[in-house]
Amino acid sequence: MDRVDARYKIFKEKLKKLGYMKGEAKVIAQVMEKVADFGMMSDAGNKKVARAVSQSKTEAELRTKLEKISTMAKGKYAEASDDDVIQQAIQAMGSTAVGMQLRPDANVLIQLAGMEDLKKDGEIRTDDMKKTKVKWEDAVKVYKGLMSLKTPVRSKYLRILQKDAKSFKKVFDAVLKVTK
Repeated sequence: MDRVDARYKIFKEKLKKLGYMKGEAKVIAQVMEKVADFGMMSDAGNKKVARAVSQSKTEAELRTKLEKISTMAKGKYAEASDDDVIQQAIQAMGSTAVGMQLRPDANVLIQLAGMEDLKKDGEIRTDDMKKTKVKWEDAVKVYKGLMSLKTPVRSKYLRILQKDAKSFKKVFDAVLKVTK
């Protein structure tokens, strides 16, 4: 009976090292809620990046883990070393979104689209839970300007817009100047 217990203990330790324990799965799921797609070709790759984000404490540690992921499985996850994937992972690690801000309707693009539909001035809430007053006409111009961009470029702007009120105002005004 002791041999079975020893084997089971070794098996559980291996599972824990691989990151398949229930407690870690919850943390990984929270990271996947913040950023569902890191730009990897497969869901398994996205989960590996999410696991790396949840386990990393510093940006340097995250970069080394992503480099390791990119070389594993004979290059199957080679896109983990791409700049876009690394930036998404760093952003997910530093994201301050909590509670209500994790809901899909809290996305800045969705809030701008909602203002376009309502045809009245309103407020945009960012990840730091601060609200910024925005005029309806400006919101429509910025929304149309963002929608005219290609997806990778648009997502970069949206990440900056979503971060906090100060960066929202800065990028919002910049996009507004370009779209006039």
